[in-house]
Amino acid sequence: MIMKFMSRRAVLIAGTLMAAAACGAADDSSSSGNASVDNAAVEEMVLGADDAPVTIIEYASWTCPACLQYQNDVVGQLKEEYVETGKVKFIFREYPTAPANIAVAGFAVARCAGEDQYFDVLGELFERQRGILSLAREGGQVKAALKQVAANHGITDDASFEACLQNSDIRRAIASSVSKGENDGVTGTPTVLLNGQVLPGYEWRRWDGMKAVLDEALGEDAPAATNTAEEPEAAPEADSTSESGDMEIVEPTSGEADPE
Repeated sequence: MIMKFMSRRAVLIAGTLMAAAACGAADDSSSSGNASVDNAAVEEMVLGADDAPVTIIEYASWTCPACLQYQNDVVGQLKEEYVETGKVKFIFREYPTAPANIAVAGFAVARCAGEDQYFDVLGELFERQRGILSLAREGGQVKAALKQVAANHGITDDASFEACLQNSDIRRAIASSVSKGENDGVTGTPTVLLNGQVLPGYEWRRWDGMKAVLDEALGEDAPAATNTAEEPEAAPEADSTSESGDMEIVEPTSGEADPE
């Protein structure tokens, strides 16, 4: 499954986030516990050397099943073999998918944990994706699950957690990421750009395909990837975005697929 959506929906997400940011709490850049919520100055989430010859930009959501598959199949090896060796600069840009309020809350926690922990939090969110989405469908305690993720990365009290969710600068940063995706032609997640160009097809969503793409860009010899990847069947997506600008996590009632 690849998460696809119309650009109107992405614009709505960005608009919702910006509206929420405009009327955010007065004390939304406070800090407490062991982690600060004032991390909005760091807008781009980057791994790797600035002078790496290849730049990869990934637009994804931790609530997107196709993104989880890509995370498991590709991202770990990409970081180990290309980012950590100085060959690739990796930029992750948030592009929330349904349930959007939950996706945004998770991204906010990752940003609140700080630049040095962002990717660790993101990894845990992906690991917990199935469990958290199951809670959302069954009317479970999604907020408690996200609080546990936050606590695992230094956001240890309720005040810090709530301040994180209400931090208007962090919402602006996520809205900026969505807007950049619109400008880059993102129509679904995951979308990956190599040196500013959207990668076509689906071969890059397997490790052998991505490795071949990277080696070609780096001028290195690599065996051709087997052309067996096909576009997964798209699943219907419930739009959980609200135009109210309220970022509160809505716990769904039992039986609802996605919170409104």
